[in-house]
Amino acid sequence: MNKFLKTLIPFDIAKGLKITGTHFGKVFFSANRRKVPLHVVSEYPEVPVKVQPRFRGRLMMLRDEAGEIKCVCCMSCEKICPTGVISIIAGKQEGRKTRIPERYDFEMERCIFCEFCVESCAFDAIILNHQFELAVYDREDMSLSMEGDFQNMFKTSPVARFSVADEAQ
Repeated sequence: MNKFLKTLIPFDIAKGLKITGTHFGKVFFSANRRKVPLHVVSEYPEVPVKVQPRFRGRLMMLRDEAGEIKCVCCMSCEKICPTGVISIIAGKQEGRKTRIPERYDFEMERCIFCEFCVESCAFDAIILNHQFELAVYDREDMSLSMEGDFQNMFKTSPVARFSVADEAQ
């Protein structure tokens, strides 16, 4: 009888299934009730995601302490961009010695998030923030500029907003 059981159910497979079943039961029945040290799934919408410090998100322009735009239109970010998604039109502001951008357009749909533009900026005027929720329904929502409420270069895009183009109509 013992030989018959060894050929019918190999004990090595049964031991492995027991260990797997025990671990599966611990994780499955405690996923939303208590924290388990081996629980590797994050509950994304309820628990905020922790991105790595070197994560490259959406391009964002910065202002200085006085609220002025840090960009002096040196055009280094526009020149170094391998995909040519940045376009700048420089202008002058009264009372300021350096130039200021009249228009700063960024086409996010073609950006490869290489961070060359941030590295080339000598004035630390632009950064790639940690925003990763960039899905939209319309391509025109991927165009960022200095004006506007939702595609603004100075603020992060609103989360859970699928299309700004729908509101314009």
